Amino acid sequence: MHPLPRSLEPLSGESLVSYMLRLGHRLGLSPLHLIRAADWIKDGANPNHFPGSLLLDLPSPQIDAFARLTGQTAREVSALTLAQWRDRYPPIARSLSAPGRLMRPDAWLYVGSPRFCPSCLAGDGTDVQQRHSGPWLKLWHLPIVFACTEHQTYLEAECPHCGQPHDAQGPLIQRANDHTLHPAQCRWTVNAQTPRRKSFACAGRLDHLTDSGRDRPQPTADILRFQKSLRGRLDSPTRATDASEYFTDLRLATALINTAWPHSLDLLDANTAERIDSNSQTMHASPGGRHNQQVRDTPPRDPITCGALLMAADRLLSRDDLPDVISNLTRAAFGSPSSRTPWAVLYDRHKSGCSERLRQVAEPVTRTFPRVGGGRGGTRGPLRSGYQPEHIPAFLEPDWYQRYLASCAGSEVKSVRRAAAVRLVQWTMGGTYDDAAEFLGITPVQTHLLTGRETRRSAWTRCNPLEVDKALRALASELQSRRQPPVDYWHRRQALHEWVLSIDSWEALVKELPSVRTQTRTRTDDRKRQDASVFIWTLVTRGEHLFAPRPLEAAQPTEIQQQWAARRNTAWFQFSRPDPLRHYADLRYVLAKYAQQLAREIDAGAGPTATLADEVNGSPNVPTLTHSRHPCP
Repeated sequence: MHPLPRSLEPLSGESLVSYMLRLGHRLGLSPLHLIRAADWIKDGANPNHFPGSLLLDLPSPQIDAFARLTGQTAREVSALTLAQWRDRYPPIARSLSAPGRLMRPDAWLYVGSPRFCPSCLAGDGTDVQQRHSGPWLKLWHLPIVFACTEHQTYLEAECPHCGQPHDAQGPLIQRANDHTLHPAQCRWTVNAQTPRRKSFACAGRLDHLTDSGRDRPQPTADILRFQKSLRGRLDSPTRATDASEYFTDLRLATALINTAWPHSLDLLDANTAERIDSNSQTMHASPGGRHNQQVRDTPPRDPITCGALLMAADRLLSRDDLPDVISNLTRAAFGSPSSRTPWAVLYDRHKSGCSERLRQVAEPVTRTFPRVGGGRGGTRGPLRSGYQPEHIPAFLEPDWYQRYLASCAGSEVKSVRRAAAVRLVQWTMGGTYDDAAEFLGITPVQTHLLTGRETRRSAWTRCNPLEVDKALRALASELQSRRQPPVDYWHRRQALHEWVLSIDSWEALVKELPSVRTQTRTRTDDRKRQDASVFIWTLVTRGEHLFAPRPLEAAQPTEIQQQWAARRNTAWFQFSRPDPLRHYADLRYVLAKYAQQLAREIDAGAGPTATLADEVNGSPNVPTLTHSRHPCP
């Protein structure tokens, strides 16, 4: 390889494409001739193709070869690519090809053929730029750059002469084998008007403002400040991790506005809503009437529309009520939170790269929780600190319900208390809704009471679902920040698994009842002992009687089981009614004191050891509590 007879100094910020065009123009060589001279065409590759991967990153051998060819340093050649931003702008790293895999550009990597600023292409007045054009900046390839802050104008998206490109992703350099065009001339092919030539280059000058360009709206001061902030995140002193997370957040927020349209209309400036609406209609339409996911995740090519959409996404991310806004948008646009909605699918693809704040907001809304400790989708639940799943009772604490959910639950008290408990566990544990229900002790046989699709949907739709979500987030925030040691309800449930009041304990409790109420007209048999055990279980575990263990009942003959089961609701009504009969009022009093002491023993690690099997085998019973050990209720 011999060095070229003449070369050019790279201009600040120009891309490899720009340098190829300008150097080729000086030497009268095509861009394709230059990459062949640098031996960049791999064996078996299209000899007339200018691969887009060259703009991303160059292997060291290619850098060294081009540096020798052009008389540059390796550092100067590398600076012509996008590689310097790979740690800050995630689409670059996502697009880099692995060994043996073809390069597939990320939807947010290129905006098709680069947009451009005519004034920048006109140059700075120096002789070299007057002869060979100003630079095509490598920033112009990125969709996040839509305006020129130096000349305070929007970039141009198409040639004012031929109107191309039409939102098409074409080659990195059009007509790469053409050496006759000036770097500031349009290289897009148009149909020939003569029978001798099928096509030729448009060749219109792009470095001159046309009348249509002068009549275009100019960016506002806010748009220009926003554009400067985006460019600033690509350079220091912004931390690379912060920049990377921000651009992923911006991408997801933009996709949410697109997929939720027109419900996201209020997030946009009134002057640009019409442009967004036109763009949204294009995005939401595809052959067969199905939504095109790739288009939804692609920024608009029109610079004005793109700038307005990105700034709306940025403002969405900065809102203090971001959880409410995202919840409202997803419910309004998709009917209910789901991991199968278009935005949830995009979020699931990019969630590993977004900020912790957006993850905290988005995962409860999309219900795309990975299982903690392994399983599908990852190892993390959405809430990383504060309360844990074992701190949530299976039936939401009455105090929590009254303070946060009573005002928005309507008549669905039980349904909301059940579903709220499962949702809180799911938020911190991860996994599916049914996983969380099972953790709370709701077995698959019992899930029809809580987790069936229709039942679960009605639990949230007959009340105000948006208010319920907001209240649950407020409750979760309190649980994360509380200072008192939380109750381990999971440990209590485990301690009382298959537990029942022993005969001795039951008889001791019955003796504590006023003697006038312990005559034959009140039953204190095994069925009542089972009902009393269930009542104590609900007080200790804060669960529902429907899901309490009933080992004493299960040990009875089938006919007796059916009789006891038929009396369950009646017995529970007597235990839980606000105006109980005197016998049940007295019984509730002694059982409540027993439950308080039992809960303290379990929390201290000295829980009950007696089960029905122990009773049958003659094992020691749980010590009988006396009045002296009973705290006042």
